[in-house]
Amino acid sequence: MHILKKSILASAIAASSAVAVAEVSMTVGMVSDYVYRGTSLGDAGAYGSIDYASGGFYAGIWAISDSYGLATPGTPTPVGAATEGTASAMGGESSIEYDLYLGYDTEVAGVGVSVGYVAYEYTYGDGAEEEYTLGLSYGPVSVGYADGELADGTDYDYTTLSADVGAFSFTYGEDGEDYDWSEISTGTEVGAVSIGFTVGGNSLGEDYMVLDVSTGIEL
Repeated sequence: MHILKKSILASAIAASSAVAVAEVSMTVGMVSDYVYRGTSLGDAGAYGSIDYASGGFYAGIWAISDSYGLATPGTPTPVGAATEGTASAMGGESSIEYDLYLGYDTEVAGVGVSVGYVAYEYTYGDGAEEEYTLGLSYGPVSVGYADGELADGTDYDYTTLSADVGAFSFTYGEDGEDYDWSEISTGTEVGAVSIGFTVGGNSLGEDYMVLDVSTGIEL
């Protein structure tokens, strides 16, 4: 996992699913701010993942430790749905989010096709979400769609459009209602260390900059 191209988790999935032969790998890293779908979900945090990939199939677990926990236990702000005031609602509790995911990547007539499932779990409160995802890509352009459900049964969905131009990646995402975000990312490799930098903003008027430093280990 290197730069926050669409999200930290999305990068982990992309890295694991790209391997054609059976492989187990681990990634460890740290971010200056945990940003997901254009919304800050916590402060600086350490993260790690363990991934399995074989012949287009991938599965793994990803976890991050940060201040995502809320001041009132049991009422976490959902990862799946950004709401006005989300950033100010984050609060000071130490917590761990861990995400379970699996999926399959293939190519049909030169078009990349991916389907997947993600479950977002937490070590605090009763919040949890799950999503089914579909992705299409052709050359440097990709489109993604996520259909999810919050712990209380509320449905949500997100659509993203991304394009790679040279050393930069551009991403636009929206929930189909009144929330959207845009990001520009770039990164480099220094030996075995990946360094990524992302700047972005959302329709709530919140801007952010994220530094992501990580390294991968084949198991």
